[in-house]
Amino acid sequence: MHGVSIKVLVTGGSGFIGSHVVDRLRAAGHRPLIMDTRPSSWHDPEQVPTVIGDIRHLEDVRRAIRGCGAVCHLAAAADVGDVRAHPHWATELNGGGTLNVLEAAREAGITRVVYASTVWVYSDTEADEVDEETPLSHPAHLYTAGKLSGELFCHSYRELYGMEPTILRFGIPYGPRARPAAVIPSFVERAQRGEPLTIAGTGEQKRSFVYVEDLADGVVRALIPDAAGRTYNLAGRETATIRQLAEIVRDQVAETPIVHTPGRAGDLRGSQINSDRAEAELGWRASTPLSEGVRRYAEWMASRGTDVEPVPARTRRGEAGIRRLLALCAAGARNPAVAGLTALIAVVSATLCVVLGSQEESQAVDFAVIGLVILLPLWPLTIGVWSRDYRWLQCTLIALLGAFGVLLLGLLSSSPDVRGVHAGRDALALAVSACATIALHSLTVGRVERTT
Repeated sequence: MHGVSIKVLVTGGSGFIGSHVVDRLRAAGHRPLIMDTRPSSWHDPEQVPTVIGDIRHLEDVRRAIRGCGAVCHLAAAADVGDVRAHPHWATELNGGGTLNVLEAAREAGITRVVYASTVWVYSDTEADEVDEETPLSHPAHLYTAGKLSGELFCHSYRELYGMEPTILRFGIPYGPRARPAAVIPSFVERAQRGEPLTIAGTGEQKRSFVYVEDLADGVVRALIPDAAGRTYNLAGRETATIRQLAEIVRDQVAETPIVHTPGRAGDLRGSQINSDRAEAELGWRASTPLSEGVRRYAEWMASRGTDVEPVPARTRRGEAGIRRLLALCAAGARNPAVAGLTALIAVVSATLCVVLGSQEESQAVDFAVIGLVILLPLWPLTIGVWSRDYRWLQCTLIALLGAFGVLLLGLLSSSPDVRGVHAGRDALALAVSACATIALHSLTVGRVERTT
């Protein structure tokens, strides 16, 4: 793709690495499109369009990928602590999300997908130096398993469907816009505040760090045709232990004590990562020394006013919990069973409220009939299994019917003109509701038969 401007979907483009990839794509003359669960804090939406969506939902990816010529897939659960604490969510995101990206690309006729993997795939390898041909062992950590499953999906889509995904095994990224919980941001922030630098275990775990701007350059270079179907390590040229990193931070940022805490289960032991293939085939090499990168990052943090009081860890965890709760709510809104159950509860609650609040028995009968009229068609919509292509319509009908029922009951209960039993009206309403219920049930059965 030398000299050719293409539209590139960047999943996770609002995040740490993804935002830098967007910058590098623009500098290379491409037209990035961000797909993320939140807007980018680093880009003007007038210059870089954004599709708000979740890669765990195939429909969202299909919507975002239209008109693109390639995909840089970076959206993932990147914090190994979060993966360990929430294994189902993380595996659904890292494994299932990658499968959705590949499938949407296949459906759209896009063969070029650049997949962001990690050098954690070498975490259970005993070799002191590893490259792309090093045999991989069964992963001990769920984070490794999830990212490795994405690699296997890439290989399968290449063999079965003729796609040309490129796998990039990232070193440990650091630099501006990094997650505060990552090791270098955490060390730098602690050093700037004069707090001790804590190391899990002995501190002899080896890491191949890579400055994020170098990494973003490698991602864009991987879009060239010669990289199709290839796997590359994108790691720094230095391998440092966590203890050495702490010493670099102490030297570059501020004098502060270094203390040790118990080790973590499934931690990355670390090996020397060989990135010669990327240099030979992509013309890429990490050009930022670790000490220089740490100094740049510390300066960036200082320029953003890091002398303010930090957000407590429990608050950050609370914010993460809120984000996950919102994500669960969004997922539930796309699930007809969840949406239907919510609508049923809302209509039943509204019916009971207006019935119990009625001044006359005849009013209560009328309100009960109206509630039943709404509940009858809601039931087949809730229990029906429509095909994926029509679930959005199913959820929309549920939401509209539930909202209409609650609003109607509220308006009627507040009207002084609603008095007495209207036998004819009630009978007609029940008849129409029964017909609608039968029609929806038949429609559901028909869709199930066509999709099985």
